[in-house]
Order: sequence, then structure tokens, then C-alpha cells
Amino acid sequence: MIRRLLIGLVALLGASTPNLAHADATVTRSPATAPTLGTTIRGTTATTFSISTSGVVTRTSGDAIRLTSGSVTTPTLSVNCGLLNLSGLCALRYVRVTIMPVGSGSATITRLRVGSLSGATYRSGSAPAEGSTLTFDLNPLGLLSTATFHLGMDVTLAANAPTGTYGFDYLVTVELVK
Repeated sequence: MIRRLLIGLVALLGASTPNLAHADATVTRSPATAPTLGTTIRGTTATTFSISTSGVVTRTSGDAIRLTSGSVTTPTLSVNCGLLNLSGLCALRYVRVTIMPVGSGSATITRLRVGSLSGATYRSGSAPAEGSTLTFDLNPLGLLSTATFHLGMDVTLAANAPTGTYGFDYLVTVELVK
């Protein structure tokens, strides 16, 4: 009952105040960069390192060596509608999240995975399966709510890549859907 009242109030205010700035859902990454594996030593075959959503790094194939030991800091992604977004009704619409690797070179992201979600629920009822690109919908976030999850990934180093530290990145977009 209270939820219906709030939805009606938000719809009424959104319709009666057309000069409000239209703000879609936004996403922030913390840290802003992808995790770094640290220094790696060249392998004769392509090597894949798997980074879990909790930051544990495991070599799953190939023969390159990671000199840095221990876990890495995985990105935390936060999605929200901003403060009292009434004109776009962001708080009442599904939010589509798309995550895809960008760039090429000696180190590339080949698989992405999301960790546990807090502050929201998946529209499908469960987390998306791992994949080279992820697209999934979140149920409406509501006013003043933020959805948060950790991002894990598999990174492949090319065969005979020079010894060193490599960067790799990904792009996250969010949009409102009906």
C-alpha cells in the first residue's frame, strides 16, 4: 500500500515538474581501473589467469608466471538513480547493465563474472552466467538505493608476451528499460 502511494506520488511529481533535469541510472567503478596481475614472466603459450570476484588469482592454463603473489583488489560496481530522480522515473524502471572488455594487446579480458549483488535483485531472479560480455537487468532500484556487486574476470596473456605488467580494461554501461 505504501509502495503504491510512493509510486503514485513520484509519477505525479515527475509529470508536474517537467523542468527537472533528466538523470538516468549511473554506474561507478571502485577502483576505477581493472585489477592488475602485477609482474608476469613471458610464457611460450597463451596463459589465462582467473580472478575471482573476491580477488583470488589462479592460473588456469598456459605457462606464464605471475611473480606477484596474493589476491588483487577486484572492482566494485555501484549502480544508482541519483538523488530523487523524478523526471525519468529511474527509481521505478528496470536497469540494464552491460559489461564488455575493451582494448587489445598482450593482455585481454576473455571472461567476466559478477559476484553477489546487494541493494537490488536481478530481474531474471539469478545472476547472469559468466561470459565474454555480460548483459543483465536489475529490478527497479527505488528512491535513494544503490545496487553493488564485485566483478571477476579471466585475463589471457598472449604467447611470448614480454615480461612486465599489463593493463586491461572493460566498459560498463547502464540504461533504463521498460
